[in-house]
Amino acid sequence: MTSCTLAPPASTRGSARLWGYGVGMLVPALYFAVRYPLSGNAEQLADLGILSGYAALECWAFVFAQATLFALYGLALRECRRLAAARALPVVFSVGATLAVCLATTYPAGANDVFLYAARSRLLTTYGANPNAARPEDYPADPWRPFVIAEWADDSSPYGPLWNLIAAPITLLADARLPLALVGFKVLATLATLVGAWAIARMLAATPGGAPATGALCYLWNPLVLWEGIGNVHNDVVVILLVLLAFLAWTRGCDTVVLPLLVAATLVKYAPGVLLPVAATALWRRAGDGRARRRLLGTSVAYSGLIVAVALAPFFDVGALRTSLAGQGAIVLTSPLAAVAFVLEGHLPRAVVEGWGIGAGTVALLLTLLWGVRTVWRRPAHLPHVAVVVVTVLLLVATWQFRGWYLIWLVGLTALVPPGWATMRAWAWTAGAMAVYAPFIWLWGGYKLPFVPVHNVGVAIIFGPVILVLLTQAWRRRATGPGLPTARPGPSS
Repeated sequence: MTSCTLAPPASTRGSARLWGYGVGMLVPALYFAVRYPLSGNAEQLADLGILSGYAALECWAFVFAQATLFALYGLALRECRRLAAARALPVVFSVGATLAVCLATTYPAGANDVFLYAARSRLLTTYGANPNAARPEDYPADPWRPFVIAEWADDSSPYGPLWNLIAAPITLLADARLPLALVGFKVLATLATLVGAWAIARMLAATPGGAPATGALCYLWNPLVLWEGIGNVHNDVVVILLVLLAFLAWTRGCDTVVLPLLVAATLVKYAPGVLLPVAATALWRRAGDGRARRRLLGTSVAYSGLIVAVALAPFFDVGALRTSLAGQGAIVLTSPLAAVAFVLEGHLPRAVVEGWGIGAGTVALLLTLLWGVRTVWRRPAHLPHVAVVVVTVLLLVATWQFRGWYLIWLVGLTALVPPGWATMRAWAWTAGAMAVYAPFIWLWGGYKLPFVPVHNVGVAIIFGPVILVLLTQAWRRRATGPGLPTARPGPSS
C-alpha cells in the first residue's frame, strides 16, 4: 500500500483553530443532549424516530448535525498534525472529554442494546442464571422484561463470558432501578472511551515519530465512536480498550501481557480473536532466543488461562457459549453479502448465495491472516499496521451481520498508525455508517417503505464511501508501488 498524508507538515501554530473545530463539534453534540436526553426517557423503549415523531425536519436536523460533526472532525485531524503534541493534547482531551459528557447525557436513541445488557446482566445478579444460557423470556415477571424487544427475548447473550462479570456490578448496585443501571453503563462507556484515548496517546508518545495528539483525536473525536460508543452505550468501547492496552504493552516491551489482554478482549466480544495469530507471531519473533521465547510462552499461557478461568466462572458452560455464538453467526443482515442475497433472491436460493459468500469471505480473511503472519515475522514492528488491515478485511468481507458500531474497533486501531489512507478509510466508513440512520429510521421506520430496497440502499451508503477510498488507493498504488502505509509525522503531534 502507498503513503498518503492528510496534510503536509507545517511550522508550529497556535491551537486556536483546533479549539475552534472542537467548539464547533460541541454545538451538534449539545443539540443531541438537549433533543434526546436520557433524563425523563430512561424508562421507555424508544429510538430516534419515536422520540422525534418521525418528522422530516428532525431527519434533516440529524443529517446536518452529523455532517457538521464529520466535517469538523476531518478538519481537526488535518490541523492537529500541524501542532506540537504539547500544544494539541490539552485541546484534544479537554474537548474530547466534553464531547463524551454531552453524549453520556443522551438517550440511546440509535440502539436498544444497553437495555439488553441490563436485562441479561440482571439474570446473573438477581436470579443467579448464566446470561449465556438463560433467556429474558424465561423470566416474564422480571420488571425489566418489557424493555427487551421480542426479537431478542428468546436469545441468550451472544457476548463473551467476561462481559457478564464486567456488567454485573452495575446491575447489582442498580437493583430494580433501570435508570440507575443505564447511568452505570453510560459511565462505563465514557470511562472506557477516555482511557482508550489515553492509551493511544501513551503508545504513540513512546513510538519514534509517533503523533500522540493526532492519534488520540482520531479516536476520541470520531463522531461514530461518540454516538455509538457513548451515546448508544455499545460495549465495543470496552473491547477496543483492552486491545489498545495490549498494543500499549507491546510498545512498552511488556510482552507477557499482550496476549492475555487480547484474550480478555476476545472474552468480551469474540472478534478480537482474529488478532491473536499475528500478535503471537510478532511476539515470538521479537523474543529472539529460545529462553526468552519459553518464558514468553509460559507466562502468556498462564495469564491467559487465569483470565479464561475467571471469565468462565462460576458456570464453566462452554457449550452455552458455542450455542449463543452459532446463533449470531447465522444471521446475515446489513452487509454486502446480505444485499447480494436479496438482489439474487428469486434467481438463486438464499442459502446457496449465503453459503458461497460466507465461504469466500472466510477464505479472504484466512489469506489476510497468512499475509499478516508473514509480514510480522519479517518485521514485528509492523504489527499495528497489520492489525488495521486484518480488521478491515474482517469487517468488509467476513462480517455477515454488520453493525456500524463494529467500526469502533477499526477507528481505535487506525489511531495507532500514521495518518494516511487508513485514516481516510476510517473517516469515510464511519461517516457512511452514521448516514444510514436517515433511511432506516425515517424511510423504513417512519414512512414504512419496503425493507429490502431500504436495506440495499443502506448497505450502499455504509460501504460505498470506504470502497471508493479503497479504489482510489489502488489506483494511486499503480504509480507509487506496493508497501505498508506510512506517513511523515508532524512535529511530534
